[in-house]
Amino acid sequence: MPNFKVFQDVPDQARVKIFGSNDVAFNTDSSGNLTITSTGLAITAPANGLTVTAPASGLSITPPTGGLSITPPTNGLSITSTGLAITAPANGLTVTAPASGLSITPPTGGLLITTTGLAVATATTDVSATRANITDTAGTPDTTYTVLDLKTWTFGVVNNSLVANAQALVTLQISPDGTTWNDHVGPVTINQNALQTFVSSIFLKYARLYYSAVSAASAVTLNIFFQGQS
Repeated sequence: MPNFKVFQDVPDQARVKIFGSNDVAFNTDSSGNLTITSTGLAITAPANGLTVTAPASGLSITPPTGGLSITPPTNGLSITSTGLAITAPANGLTVTAPASGLSITPPTGGLLITTTGLAVATATTDVSATRANITDTAGTPDTTYTVLDLKTWTFGVVNNSLVANAQALVTLQISPDGTTWNDHVGPVTINQNALQTFVSSIFLKYARLYYSAVSAASAVTLNIFFQGQS
């Protein structure tokens, strides 16, 4: 027929164009892929990762069958300043849960909690001294001990003299100020190789022993022990 071309010499006019309901053609990128424009679905990840906005009713997280697994970094779980920050001090509390239950290991001298119950660590005092060749019959005061922080304490005295008739007189004295003394127990006569103990029934800050020889002719040797527990 006249004026109708058999071959199209303008390729653009030979293409098939697809239009939507608004009579606007669909767009493609330079590779021919379908493009979703900003007026449609737009997904833009922020520079530092993906932002998830929970719906009004809250965010629902479904863990795997075995439970939710959180793997912390090498130096522990890090929760930033925008949430809760947990920082363990260098000398803080270490909690290690063994298979049999919870075990808390305190620092030295602190509170000890065992699996069988509560145990409070205690401190002890154990002092001993030898007083040899005592011939003074007037008497001599021994070392003064501060017993204010001790729950219980006892003096133990052994007559370690070499002579059978060497006897000693020993008195337990107590004081509120370390200057004025009261003869609380004794004097008690201690024979050779004998042991006597001295315990106060009245609580005062200071305690000591006062000892002497019964006879100046028989030298006495005393082993004196002071033992207490706080």
